Amino acid sequence: MPVVFVKQAPGGIFSHQLTQYYGSCARPGGGIFVLDAPGESLDCRSLTGASLPEGSFQHLDVSPDGQRMVFAYCRVETVPKDREQHPERVFQLYEIRADGTHLRGLTRDTYDDFAPRYLPDGRLIYISSRRGGFHRCGRGPCPVYTLALMEADGSNPRAISYHETNEWDPAVLNDGRVVYTRWDYVDRNAVFYQQLWTVRQDGTDVRMLYGNNTQNPVGVWEARAIPGSSRIMATAGAHHAMTAGSIILVDPDRGVDGMEPITRLTPDAPFPESETGVSNGQGGQWGPSASRIVTPETERWPGHCYRSPYPLSEKYFLVSYSYEPLIGEPSPNAANMFGLYLADCFGNRELLYRDPALSSLWAMPLRSAKMPPILKGVVDSENAGKNEGTFFLQNVCEAWPRLPKVEVKRLRLVQVLPKTTPHANDPQVGIANASPGKQVLGTVPVEADGSAYFRAPAGIPIAFQALDAQGRAIQIMRSITYLQPGEQVACVGCHEPRASTPAPGPRALALAREPSPITPGPDGSKPLSYPLLVQPVLDQRCVACHNAGRAEGGVILTGEPQGRFTVSYNALVPRVPYAAWANPNGNCEPMTQPDYFGARGSKLMTDLLKGHAKVALTADEIERLVTWMDANALFYGTFDPVDQERQRRGERIAGPKLE
Repeated sequence: MPVVFVKQAPGGIFSHQLTQYYGSCARPGGGIFVLDAPGESLDCRSLTGASLPEGSFQHLDVSPDGQRMVFAYCRVETVPKDREQHPERVFQLYEIRADGTHLRGLTRDTYDDFAPRYLPDGRLIYISSRRGGFHRCGRGPCPVYTLALMEADGSNPRAISYHETNEWDPAVLNDGRVVYTRWDYVDRNAVFYQQLWTVRQDGTDVRMLYGNNTQNPVGVWEARAIPGSSRIMATAGAHHAMTAGSIILVDPDRGVDGMEPITRLTPDAPFPESETGVSNGQGGQWGPSASRIVTPETERWPGHCYRSPYPLSEKYFLVSYSYEPLIGEPSPNAANMFGLYLADCFGNRELLYRDPALSSLWAMPLRSAKMPPILKGVVDSENAGKNEGTFFLQNVCEAWPRLPKVEVKRLRLVQVLPKTTPHANDPQVGIANASPGKQVLGTVPVEADGSAYFRAPAGIPIAFQALDAQGRAIQIMRSITYLQPGEQVACVGCHEPRASTPAPGPRALALAREPSPITPGPDGSKPLSYPLLVQPVLDQRCVACHNAGRAEGGVILTGEPQGRFTVSYNALVPRVPYAAWANPNGNCEPMTQPDYFGARGSKLMTDLLKGHAKVALTADEIERLVTWMDANALFYGTFDPVDQERQRRGERIAGPKLE
């Protein structure tokens, strides 16, 4: 059985999960190659040959009929000095026949396009930076890339994921769902939570599959379906390095978090960055320490590593293996570190091919294969034309962790704004470190039985908050979901146990009516603006006792600019529990606890509701304050520096440019 694979100099100029796939970071050399007699001969032949200029190649997939393959290519003639030198270099998708003829380009644009997979209906799902935006937690530029879709001939390329940070490695499961890796750190630690999610082939029905409350391994990449099995083979890797580590099986039937669903196929290689004793910079460890002697160089990474597994069964798989250690940021890894092997679950490896100059990666059999079924979501064509969809929650109180015995009256819909500038905290949108932007779309009612049914705009990242009678968030969603145009989504509850199913009983009250429209939040919540949302309440109720001439308790609550924000914001924000990466006051990792953040967790809000200084706040004033606190106590509703300065002066802006 012939095997097709990619030769590449991996790791780019900076070893990291983000930068490894940018054309601006690629090194020259490689191509698409075939081993015609693996295990019998090391001879291989090039499919791309001289048909493309010198460049970098990555990822490939074989068509269902075994006659074609798709891959990513970027023209690269020299090694860049940094990732800003050649922004014009991007990976594009190409298709070629198995005999090396009929090479054709599928994408020709200014975005990085890579990791393509053939879908059962002939279309291609892949990863692309075309959605726009940048990462939030380090120096850039690091454009965000997410799931995208195109027709078989390359036409109509479009983003189908509106997640605000990066995604990787789509693959079609045996039941037709697409599994992929999502970096999910809305108001959470930036290093963990690069785990497995699923989506239908048209981008609908986004759901967590494994690991969104798991910190060991740090992340799971390169997931693939195993023939005849419900288990998934993948690479357990690090965040601060290119994809490599240990090969695992994930069994979602055994759980959705932790080690129980995981079987280690390569226990000789620990999970990098979570099992090697590395300090997290906050006086703790990323994960349990392995029983081995470590040095500063090996402390973060294992002494050898695996990547790009292709399962032949639960026991046997093709894999790329390196005797050399995985090197994390900022240094690049060796260009020739990976050879191609046949491996098994018993610890055996047989060399199939190794190039002395380049790595051999992403191997798979060159043969036809039975495709899974076509799987699409429930879409209402009428709402599709309005660019909106609907959510139905059977009972928001079906939650994990359990909610306190407080009646949920409404849901607040918070739009999470992708970052539009390239460096962390440049500019900040609030005190929370590396925070995403937010604005409040509004609220929708929750019925007496806990059900909710409402319309929401399509194509934007949305997080839910369950509110009490005073509009305070009992529980917040530190993740996002989104709708495709016309999509109809139904859930059991709000953060419900993932293995639960709808309980039998009377028809949900919310389904006895039309879906609710969103009731807009208070002035200054969309776009979010602390000077418009909060400062009017302070001017009316607080400034008389908290000003420069009369600072009761040493607190001044006037609206003059002070640093990046204002005097009153700087005085109040330490009194509001907010979520952030590396929050020194604790960040409720890994699972969000009820009443931990925002207004219900704030002693300030408790005192105000009791009538601080005999001030009786109106319902509108309470809503303004709790909306701000529950929106993670942010100040700005945009990353645009010019619009931020206007907001700080109390002026109105049109809103975020990237929605």
